[in-house]
Amino acid sequence: MSKNKIIDYCHICLRLRELTFEHIPPRAAFNDRRVITLNFDSAIKLGPDEFVKGPINQRGSGGHTLCAQCNSYTGRFYGTRFVNWCYEAFYILIKSEGKPRGIYLRRAYPLEILKQIVSMFLSINPPEFARANPELVRFVLNKRLKFLPTKYRFFTYYNLGNKFRFSGIAARCDLKGDMVVLSEIGYTPFGYVLTLNSSPPDDRLFEITDFSRFDYDQPRELTIYPQVLPVHLLFPGDYRSRKQIQEDYIRNSKKIITPSH
Repeated sequence: MSKNKIIDYCHICLRLRELTFEHIPPRAAFNDRRVITLNFDSAIKLGPDEFVKGPINQRGSGGHTLCAQCNSYTGRFYGTRFVNWCYEAFYILIKSEGKPRGIYLRRAYPLEILKQIVSMFLSINPPEFARANPELVRFVLNKRLKFLPTKYRFFTYYNLGNKFRFSGIAARCDLKGDMVVLSEIGYTPFGYVLTLNSSPPDDRLFEITDFSRFDYDQPRELTIYPQVLPVHLLFPGDYRSRKQIQEDYIRNSKKIITPSH
């Protein structure tokens, strides 16, 4: 057996197989550049303007997450339509000088786009996520299967920055005690958010859950209104501007009480 082979559980079908490298998002969707990869412990310490140093992945963003069969299946049935969606969106971004009011797509394939997004979320999460969410696995492995349980919601936004973030399932809790369970893929031109039994972490996110109601291989005219949201920090669901981050830092620093001696 070659030392370079990675044998583990496929993140979609859960079979113990040799894993192939899965580009997340697909390589043709602007994922053919070198990227710097950081683990959570390193990235969490970085401020919005700090220079990022770390291991460089020459192949682009992704990892050994899928067996050859699942990699081929998702690429063949969903990849091309997803790439076209990204290219059309990027073209609109250029024409609007980064200030799009909406996206009108004359020939989009909503179901295929969403299935590719779901496969990406399965890839960035460990195999245990697929075991706990078999509905998502069936949705991806049956190209004609429509609809998903209401506990799953999907959202998108425009990400124009040069910082990307990939977060497996995490929980956020605000001061009011409201909890959001989410996973995020923050790439360009689009970022994506998956929530489980939760409201979105930010009301500005544009929901695309209803992409699941369309038929496979049926092009549709679509008009969607994703907003341009900043991505400066690692934390999933955090779309604060640099100014907001600085103001929050100063405000929170003032609340720190130094014990007297």
